[in-house]
Amino acid sequence: MKRLAGPFLAAACTLAAALPAAAETRLIHAEPGPNRGVRAEATEWWIGEAARRSGGELAFDIHWGGALFGANAALTSISNGVADSGLIVGSYLESEFPELYMGDLPLSERDPWVTMHAMNEILSSYPAVQTALADKNLAYLGIYATSPLQIGCRNDALTTVDDVKGMKMRYGGVYGPVFSALGGNMVEMSIYDTFQGMETGLIDCTPTYAYFAVATKLDEMLDSLTPIKLSPASSVATFMNRDVFEDLSPEHRKVLEGLRAEVIDHFAERLSKADAEAIKKMTAREKPVVIHNLSAEDDARILEAAQPVITQWKASATAKGFDAEALLAEYKRLLDKWAKIRDTQGYPWERG
Repeated sequence: MKRLAGPFLAAACTLAAALPAAAETRLIHAEPGPNRGVRAEATEWWIGEAARRSGGELAFDIHWGGALFGANAALTSISNGVADSGLIVGSYLESEFPELYMGDLPLSERDPWVTMHAMNEILSSYPAVQTALADKNLAYLGIYATSPLQIGCRNDALTTVDDVKGMKMRYGGVYGPVFSALGGNMVEMSIYDTFQGMETGLIDCTPTYAYFAVATKLDEMLDSLTPIKLSPASSVATFMNRDVFEDLSPEHRKVLEGLRAEVIDHFAERLSKADAEAIKKMTAREKPVVIHNLSAEDDARILEAAQPVITQWKASATAKGFDAEALLAEYKRLLDKWAKIRDTQGYPWERG
C-alpha cells in the first residue's frame, strides 16, 4: 500500500510482517460526525459488507466525531493520506470541489433516493469528474443525502413566501442565500446551536429535516413545519485516498465499487422510515406540530430565488475547468432517469 496514516505506519508494518499473505487489509476511516443516526448505521453496514464480501480481508477502523481531522480539512487530509478513507462534505467546498457541491444545488427534485443515485453516476462515471478526482488523488466510494428540506418555526409559521420577509432565520447551507433573497433576516448559526437559538429568541425559524429535528430534540422548540420543494443536500460522500485504492487487489476494488449503489438503497430506506416516524411523532403529540404546505406559486417563487446559487456554482465549476452547462445538464438528465425508475418500478425495498 502506498499510503498509510502516519500514526499507524509502524503498527501496520509490524502487523504486515506477522501475518500471512491473505491476511486482512486494515484501513483507517475518518468520520466527522458522531456514531449515531441513520447515516452512521449505513456507514457501519457498508463497512460490514465490505468485510463480508471480501472474506474478512477488507477491514476499516472508524474514527468518529472528527477525531483525526475536522470536516473542513477532510479533502486535503484524505488526499494526503492522513486517513485511508473518509467522509467529505461538499457544502464546505463550493469552489474547491464543485463536482461534489453540485449535489447541494437547489433544484426541484426532492427525493433523496433519486438525487443520491444521480450523484452516484456522476461521481463514478462522468469522464471530466473522473479526471478531477484523479487530480485530487481521490477514489469515490459512496454518497449520502439529507431527507427533504423543511422550515421549522417556533411561534410564527411559514405559510406563504411573503412570511419570510423579516423572519429571523438560521442561515443554512445553500438555502441561506435563497431565503435571504426572499427577505429573511438571516442569522449565522451552526445547526447544532439551533435549539438554543430558538429557546433564546435569536431565531424564529430554521432549515431542518424531520428526523434530525427529533434526534436532536429540536422538535421540542417547533410549532410548525413547512416542506420546501428544493433538492435535499446530496453532497456528503465517502472517498478513499487514490494511492491506497489502487494498491488494493482488483477483487477488493470490485467489492467497494459494487457497494456504491447498494448503500444508497440501504440508507434511503432507513432515512425514509426515520423521517416518517419523526413526522408522526411531532404531529401526534399533545401540542402537535402543524404542517403548512405552500402553494405551487410559492414553490415557483422559491425556485426562482434559488437561481443565483446555481449561477454561482456554474462560475465555480467553470473556474475548475468543467463545462458547467454540460455537467449540470447531465445531472438533470440523471435526476429524470432515476425519478422515472422510482415512478415505474417503485423503491427497491417496496418491490417484493
